[in-house]
Amino acid sequence: MARWRVWLLPALLAVAQFALWPGLVLARGDTVDPVRAAAVLAVVALVVGALCFRRRASVAVTVVVAAGISLGAAVLPGEEFFVSGDALLVVSVADFVALFSVAALRGRRTTLLVLAGLVVWQAALLAATSETPGDYPFDLVISACSYALVAAAGRVRRRWVADRSAAERRLAEAQEARREAAAAERRRLARELHDVTAHHLTSIVVNASAAQLLGDQRPELRAEALEFAARTGRETLVALRRLVAILPVGEELPNPPAPSLADLADDFRQLGQLVIVETAGEPPPEVAQALHGIAREALTNTLRYAPGGTVRLRCSSGPEGTELLVEDDGDAGAGATAGLGGGRGLTGMRERAQALGGTLAAGPRDGPGWRVHAVLPAGVSVPKRIGRLRSQAVLDAGLVLLTLVLPLAGVAVAIEDDGLAPARWTLILLALVAHSVPLLWRRQHPWPVLVAVTLTTWLGPLLMLARVPPRDGGWLFLFSVGADLVAVYTVAALARPRRSWLAPVAALASTALALVVLEAVEPRADAEAGSDGPLLFAVVFVSLTVLASLILAVPLGVSWLAGSAARRRRLRRLDREEGAVAAAAAQAELRARDERARVAAGLRDAVVEHAARVPRAAEESDLAGVLHSAREALAAMRALLDGLGGPATRATAEQEVPSP
Repeated sequence: MARWRVWLLPALLAVAQFALWPGLVLARGDTVDPVRAAAVLAVVALVVGALCFRRRASVAVTVVVAAGISLGAAVLPGEEFFVSGDALLVVSVADFVALFSVAALRGRRTTLLVLAGLVVWQAALLAATSETPGDYPFDLVISACSYALVAAAGRVRRRWVADRSAAERRLAEAQEARREAAAAERRRLARELHDVTAHHLTSIVVNASAAQLLGDQRPELRAEALEFAARTGRETLVALRRLVAILPVGEELPNPPAPSLADLADDFRQLGQLVIVETAGEPPPEVAQALHGIAREALTNTLRYAPGGTVRLRCSSGPEGTELLVEDDGDAGAGATAGLGGGRGLTGMRERAQALGGTLAAGPRDGPGWRVHAVLPAGVSVPKRIGRLRSQAVLDAGLVLLTLVLPLAGVAVAIEDDGLAPARWTLILLALVAHSVPLLWRRQHPWPVLVAVTLTTWLGPLLMLARVPPRDGGWLFLFSVGADLVAVYTVAALARPRRSWLAPVAALASTALALVVLEAVEPRADAEAGSDGPLLFAVVFVSLTVLASLILAVPLGVSWLAGSAARRRRLRRLDREEGAVAAAAAQAELRARDERARVAAGLRDAVVEHAARVPRAAEESDLAGVLHSAREALAAMRALLDGLGGPATRATAEQEVPSP
């Protein structure tokens, strides 16, 4: 916030305070006691000066402001001054400003503690200064409600600022995604390409190499290797062509449910690896997919670098998360198929773990062999908040009370002047409350609330017909029009704009007619109606209805215009915020599509061509051709992956490996 905006409000309070006192006192020609003037100046300086620091230390400022106002009230007796009996009337609202700052800047617990402290402090002050004990409960309730409404307004402001900050973050993230779209798509494609080719092609090379080396001793290995190459080569070719088909950005290749780690271990046992599996617990589906990908890549690396060795695969899953450990006892870097990797294995495993908020470390063991250790956290569940009163609901309740202030004050006057019986004024109170209470649901159901408010307007005429209010008591219901104004504003601000104009029209017709009927059914009106005649009565009735409509059209129209303006401002803000995010996202999508098309073209021209020769050579019983084509496909894939991102080879991994 700009610095001038921090001190502007305190400065305005100081100017208004000095204009009230001693300004008005001097304007009357009265003298001002220099001692008291100095005391007012000191209190105003203390309070206003403290408010200038409300954004840095809102709680401390609230304490100082409350103490300063209390000190001023004790030093300056209010009865000597003519404006509401209080020389510090303007500066006395500073505690509301301080409380608003606390609610807007601090957490909910701090806000509640400060609110409770102010209410207790005010209760003590009222108890010490109240001259009429009967007014103490009423004054305390008014004070507590005022503080609660201010605190609720501050919380609403806090959420509004948080929403704007979140919109700025979304825009920044969208712009960053736009800048990094091509690189992110390259990384995603590299991971997919590595997943669908490396394991299968490496398995073909291992099988074919073993069949060539041991062909004289075990001739059956040649037929098995050719059959395996034909089947696996066709699967690899299908996966590659599916990848070349250029799916929409953000759509992953269709993945079947991940097989269990035991089934994965069986596949590698058929390739000559001795895999020992230990599992405990059942991971969630999304974690199981990541575990399968990590374990498959780790086992493929052992097939490359430690063929024929013993591999231990341990997986444990529980409420705290899932841990995967893959260890082999071979000599890292040794083996007939070393060097076949594309340099993306470790990077892909880490990306899988990081996508779920986990970590992965890979490196040599203390003894011979290699270790891959992944830790994936459990899903985070957000606890439900039950029975927590929202700040907006507090403001709506305050709005309802505000619409009831004048009607309830009128009822109090009628009780005192006319001596209404409890049963009669209770019915009047219930009618007034029923007219305003629907406003509590105005945000969720603006049109039904307007209908309810419009219908309850007729409770006044009904009570007059039942002779519940006193004679000439129709004026008690005149001040309830505030609820109609709020209902019309809400429809214009929150409902669909196409038919919102019906709200002021409906409220105008119902309210104007109800008020005229209210006047007509009063007892004095009944007495005069017989002498006036029905024709004159009808003319007067229509004239009064038109007059009431003209009078009410102005406030109802202003309410509708204000609500419509608020709606337009909100929509413009949302369009400005979300439109910028959508534009950045669209640009990111275009960049990612372009990158995907470029990579797919290179994949089609290089890897697919060599991979297609593998099943053909296997069908022709050409084991040497199978081995050559599989190696060429792996080399082409490695070259393509090198173009997509820097290699991260197993031999150069530098991350520290934690103990299992």
